[in-house]
Parts: sequence; structure tokens; C-alpha cells
Amino acid sequence: MKTQVDAVSGVERKITVEIPADEVARRVEQEFVELRKMVPLKGFRKGKAPMEMVRRLFRSSVEGELAERLVKESLADVVKEKDLRILSLPSVDHGKVTEGKDFVFSATVEVVPMVEPGDYRGIPVVREKVAVTDAEVAAAIERLRESFAQYHPVEGRGAAVSDLVEFAFTASAGGETVDRSDSVAVVLSGGVPFGADFEARMLGVAPGDARAVEVSYAADYPNPKYAGKTVAFEVRVAGVREKKLPELDEGFAKHFGDVTGIDDLRGKIAARLAVEAEERSRHRAEEDIRKGLVERNSFEVPATLVKRQTVAMMQDTFQRLAAQGVDLKKVNMDVDKMSERFAPNAERMVRVSLLLDAIGKKEGIDVAFSEIDAEMKAMAEAGGMEYAKVREMYSSEDRMDALRDRILERKVMAFLLENAEVREGAPE
Repeated sequence: MKTQVDAVSGVERKITVEIPADEVARRVEQEFVELRKMVPLKGFRKGKAPMEMVRRLFRSSVEGELAERLVKESLADVVKEKDLRILSLPSVDHGKVTEGKDFVFSATVEVVPMVEPGDYRGIPVVREKVAVTDAEVAAAIERLRESFAQYHPVEGRGAAVSDLVEFAFTASAGGETVDRSDSVAVVLSGGVPFGADFEARMLGVAPGDARAVEVSYAADYPNPKYAGKTVAFEVRVAGVREKKLPELDEGFAKHFGDVTGIDDLRGKIAARLAVEAEERSRHRAEEDIRKGLVERNSFEVPATLVKRQTVAMMQDTFQRLAAQGVDLKKVNMDVDKMSERFAPNAERMVRVSLLLDAIGKKEGIDVAFSEIDAEMKAMAEAGGMEYAKVREMYSSEDRMDALRDRILERKVMAFLLENAEVREGAPE
């Protein structure tokens, strides 16, 4: 078998295969012999029909099926021999199998390109100096106090900003009811879910009040029941509660497990904020690395990989919307426009991933199984799961390869940061 692989482009290869006539004849004869054993013909016992009759009756189907089989087998051999990383089904151009003639065909396939990374050392990177202020610690503690807030019935006044109002309502627009509930509770702060105008008109209400509220909503308002409509609400107030935060004392500190007191709480929060700030600084520095890699390395990116990444990004978006309670069946999404919007970022992500993989190979950076094992154990601990369960989750070859790739990219990124041109400052 003669084979030839030619580059059509940076991501396409044309494979040409020539199978000699004697091999074609041998395979045709083999097909007829096997077929004669299996196919019953009228007047003959199975396997006893004259070979010439078998040839005459089944030549067309045998030659057609053998052509497909030879293409499939030969392509598999060439791909393995040439170490081609195929991304798409081949576009095959082939003739007929004919005894006495060579069988020649060609196939065009999209492949993962051979990337030769360059100029990846010394990429300019900005690292922020991590410093946690007392004001940041105080703000974090206030957020903690907010999370433990309790609401108590109001006495002697109507509802004010930040109060929680419990009420029933009927909402109508254009003479039709668009929404209703016998019991909702809304904090008059932030405009969720009825909007700031609704909340402003609810200020001053008291338990037992009935109030008519009319609100005009913009066309892009998140709730489709209200978007672009003037909605009339009939509200019946059941209760008003004011927010009270816990005192910042030793009792409050005891909510947090191993914390011994308020000063210890402040210290632990400061440490956590420092870790978070360091993470943000690292992520921004990694983004500088990605930007530098893309600017310094130009090559053709396979359309198939970009499409896969685009689909993955869209699926992630759909999952997040569903998790937020959005009924995707009722949302009129233009999938084509969504795909167009995601495509440029998907292409960049694929380009960076190919570059990191190529740099890893060039620098001899690899991932040992002990590192993969340690990663799975860390995942089990972080998720409160048994290690065996996580190991089972990654038992398939594809998932194990994906985990290995994530670890490899992390190691290559660490190498690039170590070899970057780093300056301290604020991001632009």
C-alpha cells in the first residue's frame, strides 16, 4: 500500500492511498469465498454453489462493500502511522474496486495543527501588590452580620427602606391578570423582583393596608410578565418587619466554629481576603499571559474545535439560566446570534489551549498519575465526597484525559508566570 499525506492548509490534510491490483484481487477473492459459505442459493446446499454463479450474482455488492471497507481500514492505518489527530469525518473521493486494477482513493480531513510555539518567555505581566485594609475587613464582617440578619415586626411606623414587607397581590395589564400571589415577602432594597418604582410606592405601608400601585416597565425588564407593560398592582399588606443585625460580640464570633473571639474573627477574615486578593492577582496575571501568547503566536485554528467550544459555552449559559429558574422553553433565544457572539472568545480559548499544550511538550512538562490522584483526593475533600466516588467519576478515558489536560495547563501556566517579565502595579 502506497500512502501520501499532503497539507491542504494549516488544519487540513489530504491523504492519498494506492492499494496494488494483486492485493485488491486477493481481497475480492476472499470476500467471494466467505460469501459463498454464508449465502444459500436455490438448488444448492449452503457453501456448494458454483463460484462463478456467486461472482455473477454478487459482484456489484461485493466490490461496493469492499471499497468502503478498504477505505476505512487504510485510513485507520495511515492515521496511526502518521500520528494524525483527526477532528472531523473524512471527505472521501474514491472509485470502484475492480479486479486487475489498483484501488486509489483520497480523503481530506481536519486535524489538530502542529503548533510550534515561540516567544513565550518574558511576556509582560502585572502583579498587584496584595494588601488588605482594616476597612475591607470591616466591610466583610458587615456582610457576615447581614447574612445573620433577623426581621422583627415593626411597631409605630410604616414600612421604610430595608424593611421586609409581606403581602398578597394581583397584577393586571391591559385588563388581563398577568400575575398574582397569596403570599410574597420583599425587602424594600435593590428592586428585586418588582422594581425600584414598585418599592418606592410601598414605602409607608402598614399591616392591613390595601394599596393600588401602577408601574411602567421597560421592554427589557427581566420578568417577561411585566416587560414593556404598564402593570396595575392591587396589594394587601399582611406584615412589615424591620431588619436587625446581630451585635458584634463574642456570641456572634461563636457562629464560626474554630474562631475564639472577635479579634480572631478579624484575623481569619483578613487572611481569607488576602488569599482571595492573591487569587485575583494571579488570575489577572494569567490573563496577561494568554493575551501575550495570542499576540505573539499566529496559526490557523480548526473550525471543529471552535464549534465544539462555542457549543460548550452555550450549554454552560443554558445551565446557569436554568439554575436561576429561567424557563428556557419560554425564552425566545436566537441560538445563531448567540453562537456568533460566543465564537470569537471560543476561538481564543482554543488557540490558548493549543499553545499551552505545545509549550508543555516543548518544555518537557508532563503530568504524573500521582498528580492526577492527588487532584482527585483534593476534589473529594473539597466536595465532602469519598475518594472512591470521585475516582469512579473519572474512570472513563475521556474524563481522565480532560482532568490531566486541566492539570497540565495549570502547570504550563505556572511555568510561563515564572518566566514572565513581571512588574508590580495595578491592572490597566
